[in-house]
Amino acid sequence: MKVAAATPRVWLADPSRNAREVIRLVGEAAEAGADIVVFPEFSVTGATCGDLFRQELLLEAAGKAVREIAVGTAALDITAVIGLPVGAGNGYASAAAVIKGGEVFDTDPRFAVLTGGTIPGELPAGASLVLQLAAVPELVTGHAVRKRDLAALTYRTGTAIVYCAAGYGESTGDAVYAGPSLIFQKGHLLAENARFQTCSSIIYAEIDPAAEALKPAETPVSAAPNPHPFVPSDPEVLASRCEEILSIQTAALRTRLEHVGCKTAVLGISGGLDSTLALLVTVAAFDSLGKDRKDIIAVTMPGFGTSNRTHGNASDLMASLGVDAREIPIGPAVSQHFSDIGHNPENHNVTFENAQARERTQILMDIANDTDGLVVGTGDLSEIALGWCTYNGDHMANYSVNCDVPKTIMQAMVRWAAVNRFPEARETLLDIVDTPISPELTPVDENGNIKQKTEDIVGPYELHDFFLYHLVRHARRPREIRALAVEAFAGKYDEATVDRWLRKFLWRFFSQQFKRSCSPEGPRVGSVCLSPRGAWAAPSDVSAALWVSDLD
Repeated sequence: MKVAAATPRVWLADPSRNAREVIRLVGEAAEAGADIVVFPEFSVTGATCGDLFRQELLLEAAGKAVREIAVGTAALDITAVIGLPVGAGNGYASAAAVIKGGEVFDTDPRFAVLTGGTIPGELPAGASLVLQLAAVPELVTGHAVRKRDLAALTYRTGTAIVYCAAGYGESTGDAVYAGPSLIFQKGHLLAENARFQTCSSIIYAEIDPAAEALKPAETPVSAAPNPHPFVPSDPEVLASRCEEILSIQTAALRTRLEHVGCKTAVLGISGGLDSTLALLVTVAAFDSLGKDRKDIIAVTMPGFGTSNRTHGNASDLMASLGVDAREIPIGPAVSQHFSDIGHNPENHNVTFENAQARERTQILMDIANDTDGLVVGTGDLSEIALGWCTYNGDHMANYSVNCDVPKTIMQAMVRWAAVNRFPEARETLLDIVDTPISPELTPVDENGNIKQKTEDIVGPYELHDFFLYHLVRHARRPREIRALAVEAFAGKYDEATVDRWLRKFLWRFFSQQFKRSCSPEGPRVGSVCLSPRGAWAAPSDVSAALWVSDLD
């Protein structure tokens, strides 16, 4: 039996248009000699319609689209399995329609159908061929785990499985759908597609009942705590992780740019890690779309704390990447603002710092308005966890590409990109990696060097990323996190130091939830995410007292 997995480009909540694309792909699969072609979950509507699935109008249109597909493929000698939403009580459910010869069925004795992205522990009794219609966000390591689990399942059960998941066209609000399609039989990977494609695709495989099983490799588990849980220690795995994250970010921004239909992307460039990675993602997205890099408006906005090193790196980076480089000093505007509100510019308090961040955001937003553009945010996961951003300053953007990338792996990503993706900016990128992390909002020293260092104020990012991982990913209590950190960082931080910064982390993490509650959209890339739209739900007025008291 020849099977196929088709990943169509979808148009959200436009079943009629999706039906036409499905009909085209069914025809292509039939011409290639496939007996069965499988489509993703919710393939006639798109999987990311959210509460629109509760609208009777959309459900009716989805059913009509399935009938259109049946009519449009009636003359073809092929079975198509299509995902759609159906009404279920006051809500909806994920369903699959089996289409053959102009008719629509809900079953076929030749195979079992599953909907949803979770790889099952067991399969329906007697099933030798399983078709899984999925719609799951792409996360780092997620694809490797998916392949491992499918290999193990088909080896253990002696079955074949066609796994087909949603891809291009799905919303990138808080996640990216990469469209992975996989065909396994008895532990063998028979076919897989290239993820993150910008068009529809189909893969094929011959299911051979006589194929020998191949025992999947087991992943060794280490009991020792990893001090850098977001950063693989193996160089090859790290390189793969960096490439995977950049691919997810690029696909997300590319989709958002296409959806909005804007001409430019606008972002501030400080010469630091965050804005550097955001610029690299933007350049990669523009390159993949065939858009001119000159439509990327990169703005460096030197202020009272800008150092010679970061200013030079910002300018060199923009020049080497060939974007529209602009420089707008914010000193005069902020000084006028201080005069307007009666603030003494010699008082370097939070007003002094935040006024600069908000002035920079205003400049970027207004340039975006003036150039039909989209402001690309630069803040990272570690800063979001700590609330280390100015509310309605660098806290805000039209789309935030780094929101799920922790600081510890960001350094590795920029270093990897310097060597593997952007050789034209290699020297500058490597110097940016080695530059001390700073918001640069208080004056530099007499030699123009950075005086305000973030880790002197909030603590080491490697500790905070460790705390974040274990608090959010594993829901561990603080005293357990402290013990793990002391063991993981033995010889570098003693227990008193770990305890000090863990208390600081907990206070900031809980007290700064109000900033996360209204944060801009951005792609989820890993197992730890703080988006308020389904990933991390918490009240803005929650107290940290219970968690801090656990350390006493």
